Amino acid sequence: MKDYLFLILLLLISCKKNEARKEIIQKDETLDLKYEVLNQLITDQIREDSINDILHDNIYNIAVKRIFFEELNENEEPPPPVLALNFSYDSIFAMKDSSYYKNQDRNLINFHLQKSRIKNKLDFVTTDEILNLSIKYERNFWKQFRKKYGDKCIQTFSVPFFNKNKTVCIVQNSMSCGRLYGGGSTSIYKKVNGKWVVLRTFDQWVS
Repeated sequence: MKDYLFLILLLLISCKKNEARKEIIQKDETLDLKYEVLNQLITDQIREDSINDILHDNIYNIAVKRIFFEELNENEEPPPPVLALNFSYDSIFAMKDSSYYKNQDRNLINFHLQKSRIKNKLDFVTTDEILNLSIKYERNFWKQFRKKYGDKCIQTFSVPFFNKNKTVCIVQNSMSCGRLYGGGSTSIYKKVNGKWVVLRTFDQWVS
């Protein structure tokens, strides 16, 4: 009888913990917008490559990049650069909305790509798969990558991060076909007449 009561008590505690977790994890109110932006950027990139006769066979990586606002986390260590984008507050991403951005950043951890929501039929590779190969094989990364995925280039888009009004977002875009063949940038997009257009581009790099 005591064992039976103990089991019921454990189940009740477990249910309460699960309810608490549900309260902590907030619904991602920008999820539909994330896929709207990603679908447009992917389609635009494919169209531009076709117009310019660029015949890369791409495998796509939708990367979670944590957003680190220096003023907000001045007493914390920033995440590794490969996993984060560093920004300062400005007129678009205002400091008064810092709690909103902090919550949105937390929600990024829970983002998992739903391939069915990407309109184009594409091949995908995860950030973890890329990092694991890079750590394991280092200089032989591309040799091992091509053994596993074929003769493909990695086209990466970061998960869009929005201002509070959801009219502007930040996305990092990069392409790599080898150790000395790649490039990328970070761009701020604004929604104008139903389309996301580049407002500003920075942190450009080429290898």
